Amino acid sequence: MGGSQSTRKVTLEQGDMEGVVKVSASVVKRMRGEPEDEPSSTGAPPLEPEAGRSRDGIPRETLLPHEQKAVLHEAIQERDRYWQDKLQSVEEKNAQLNQLTVEQFHKAAEEVEAKFIKQHYKPVCQDLQEAVMTCYIENPKQTLNCAQQTKAFTSCVENARLHSLRTGLGQQA
Repeated sequence: MGGSQSTRKVTLEQGDMEGVVKVSASVVKRMRGEPEDEPSSTGAPPLEPEAGRSRDGIPRETLLPHEQKAVLHEAIQERDRYWQDKLQSVEEKNAQLNQLTVEQFHKAAEEVEAKFIKQHYKPVCQDLQEAVMTCYIENPKQTLNCAQQTKAFTSCVENARLHSLRTGLGQQA
């Protein structure tokens, strides 16, 4: 069905053989005198900057060794200034955050102290409590004789508790 088939000669080589030099297709074409294919524009860009220019765009011929050192030194100083400014900025932000954290900590500590640390109060109804104790000591086997003092003390404690609830918790709610 088709036309004649072209014959190809394929040679398989074993690994790296000593004394064998491999030649690329472009070298073979040059040796035969055939024109080379144009290199494609999609290839990788050259790694070197333009032949007559340095990386910063100044022509190389005009830069003497001491001038090159000066340009390099200036570039290093510029980088150094940039990073010093950046470091100072970060340190200032850190100091501000640290100050804010310290203030928040002290505020939270004050709130906790106000809510949970027991405040020292003068005992309520101290005089009535002493009267009840004295009555019990004087009447060890007749405790009903102390009923009036006990009732007065209990009433005083209840009134103090209600007063504390009205003034203490009523203001926090």
